[in-house]
Amino acid sequence: MKRFQIYVTAIVLFTLFAACSKDDGDDLKITSSRNVELTSKKTSQIECSDSKATYSSENEYVATVSSTGLITGKRIGETYIDVNGQKSIKVSVTPVYTQFTEPQLLFGATKEEVYAKVGTNYSISDDKGIVYTTTSGRTRGYIYLLTDGKVSSILMVVNSIYIDSLTEFLLERYELATFSEKDYSVLYINALTTNKATMIIGEQIYSSSLIYVVYLPYSNSNSRAVANTDNEKIKQQACRLFEKLNLK
Repeated sequence: MKRFQIYVTAIVLFTLFAACSKDDGDDLKITSSRNVELTSKKTSQIECSDSKATYSSENEYVATVSSTGLITGKRIGETYIDVNGQKSIKVSVTPVYTQFTEPQLLFGATKEEVYAKVGTNYSISDDKGIVYTTTSGRTRGYIYLLTDGKVSSILMVVNSIYIDSLTEFLLERYELATFSEKDYSVLYINALTTNKATMIIGEQIYSSSLIYVVYLPYSNSNSRAVANTDNEKIKQQACRLFEKLNLK
């Protein structure tokens, strides 16, 4: 009886060892790097000995993968590529354009909360908004617009000569939604579709020397008409603050 138990135990251990070895073999089917670093629009091919392998991206906003295992960087962030349904490859999409620093997205914050996060070295602070000016050369300042005493939208004001690099900067981070060549107004969202978006980002020329980027919270209940109305209000508020600062 004792020998029989030893024999059964040996069979069980052998079976478990064989199963583990098979799993290790599956891991070795991917011969390319399991940590891929890309920039937007660049690609990397997965090398896998399984010709029937299936591929999927856990976050296509960051990176996509084709049926043949070609990874394409989309927007800054990190995600994983699943191979045959298993999380297998980490993908990091890194920026090329880093010349601009986006504002802190303090939607719903009071003045005091903005001061605590951004500082009290503002140029203007009134019931319309809080303005911080900069001397970076590219960015002229940041404006936290207020509605009923709380931040409703945020602007980043940029010298218009940097419009090309600014647009590329935004495309590395957000999904293009609409573009109007007539007045060069661009809308982006922070998701692949509007029903998943939580923020609208607008890029528009203000004058021959200034362009601004506006960050606006968004919910799926917002209609396009509401967004356009908000944009007009933002323009009016921003214009009043621009005039106070003598920005042209």
